[in-house]
Amino acid sequence: MKKKTLMIILFAFVTLVMNAQQNELITGKWIFKDAYNKENIDKEGLEFMKSEVINKMTFDFNKNGMFEAYMMGETERGKWKLSKDSKKIILYISEGPPAEFTILKLTKNELALKLGLGEFLMQKS
Repeated sequence: MKKKTLMIILFAFVTLVMNAQQNELITGKWIFKDAYNKENIDKEGLEFMKSEVINKMTFDFNKNGMFEAYMMGETERGKWKLSKDSKKIILYISEGPPAEFTILKLTKNELALKLGLGEFLMQKS
């Protein structure tokens, strides 16, 4: 019984540490740099992406759980958190349901997210 309790406590601790490390990596300002699935985007979509998204759209994730996003000339603010399994970023804004973005890649300088049908690579500025 003691072994089982100790294993549960150890697992919970490891999960908390991993989530904290992911939070630290995500914290900061990210700029959209590229799309992974360009072959699935039509010509108009690619032109829109080049003119409105790449090197223009940003997310700034703060340590205090707040975020600010700049997209298409608009600024949006709200709260963010990681899912319990640290595989998704969940954004809470004043209107509408939370938005969930799947993390495809996360390193010190790169963050790749699946946003709806799009898959985007961002770099930390």
